Amino acid sequence: MNFKLRNMVAATLAGSVLMGFGTSAMADSTFDLVQALVSKGVLTEEEALPLLKGRENDIQLADKKVKKAAKLGISDAIDNATVYGDIRVRGEYRDGTAPGVGAASGVKKEATKDRYKVTLGVKTESGSFYTDLGLAMGAKGRSDNADFGTQTGTEIDAKQGVFIKTAMIGYKATDWLTLEAGRMKNPLYTTPMVWDADLNVEGLSEQVKFKAGDADVFLTAVQSQYLGVRKTTNGIADANTGTTELLAFQGGARFGINDNTSAKAALTYTTYTKELSKTKFGSGTTFALTNLNGINDLDTIEIPAEINYMASSNVGVRLYGDYVYNTSADDRAKSSKLAKAVNGSDGSDDSAWLLGVVVGSANDLKAFEGNKMVKGDWQARVWYQDVGLWSTDASLVDSDIFDSRVNMKGTTFKAQYNVQDNVAINFAYAHGKKKNDDYYAVGAGDIGSDLNKFNLFQLDLTYKF
Repeated sequence: MNFKLRNMVAATLAGSVLMGFGTSAMADSTFDLVQALVSKGVLTEEEALPLLKGRENDIQLADKKVKKAAKLGISDAIDNATVYGDIRVRGEYRDGTAPGVGAASGVKKEATKDRYKVTLGVKTESGSFYTDLGLAMGAKGRSDNADFGTQTGTEIDAKQGVFIKTAMIGYKATDWLTLEAGRMKNPLYTTPMVWDADLNVEGLSEQVKFKAGDADVFLTAVQSQYLGVRKTTNGIADANTGTTELLAFQGGARFGINDNTSAKAALTYTTYTKELSKTKFGSGTTFALTNLNGINDLDTIEIPAEINYMASSNVGVRLYGDYVYNTSADDRAKSSKLAKAVNGSDGSDDSAWLLGVVVGSANDLKAFEGNKMVKGDWQARVWYQDVGLWSTDASLVDSDIFDSRVNMKGTTFKAQYNVQDNVAINFAYAHGKKKNDDYYAVGAGDIGSDLNKFNLFQLDLTYKF
């Protein structure tokens, strides 16, 4: 329908209403009719305004009603509320070969899983404060996935549990300072080699951001309750019920080199307070498959970095990496009481490193940096990582790549295609092997306590809302 014809239809319909009703009813019907024509696309807002001349109060009242309805009954003190979430279904296959002696050597272990994931949350803003309350599956927080067929007893319709994923309050104290408290997403710039994206922190964080010339500088501090509750007896920390905390301090910057190129890098120091004896391994027992996740003697320096470049008007390239060095690796190795580690860390077992490349479609550099993908966009990445046994916390590394293990090295490939703005297909493949055969490839693995080799295949369909 062209512009003139559309106006003729609008005038005819409006005239019919004016002829058929009294003054009061006529005014209300005109207002309702014009609203309907705008909502159907017959009229634009600009074309509708002359027909509603003198009805400004009604327009403002209708606008207030729409805004009030949009808040879904949330307090008038809330400026904005956003519901978010996703549903993901996944087909997954893992296999690996286990070490052993004689007939047990090279035994192949496999796991085929059909999985799903649900997350649901709401974010609100009110003045300088904001919140994030999120729900997800996964009782231990290690993964938000649930396996098809998981049930209790013989109940085929058993339901999965839903747990608190995030529960935090943020305060934008100034233009450059933000404070957060509660269970929150990890605010540090890092990679899954060090920190699984499904794992949040619980405690406090302070984030400073400001410009220095052409650089966007960021400073972040995290004080996270890692394990236990602070308790004292006669003013002294209770040895049986003390606590362990993770403390992290990061400084970094993003550099806008030109309209098509940027660089980003950071330096992070992470340490742990150690008041709980059970957070250590090697205390009276040898580091073994039943005693893997001690965080004693972990004082790490991490350096993540990336360079982003728009190779063309709609294709971007990212080169990125991460390096971690445990400054207390010798003590960590010695406390394990393993025969090969009595003199300290063995070679490169005190460090971890990653190198990778990403290629994908994007409208501009900012969209590519933020991985903001719309319908028809695609992205592919490949990386190699090498993680020493004494270098990182085995409880935090990615739960999928290399089966949640350290003392592993190998290559991962991932690809994504957006069927719609909010619907994506992902594929992942990883192949890894043990880095140092003298030690275990330890961690919270799905297919056995120790592996020499590992393969992973995943196919995902994700719907976001």
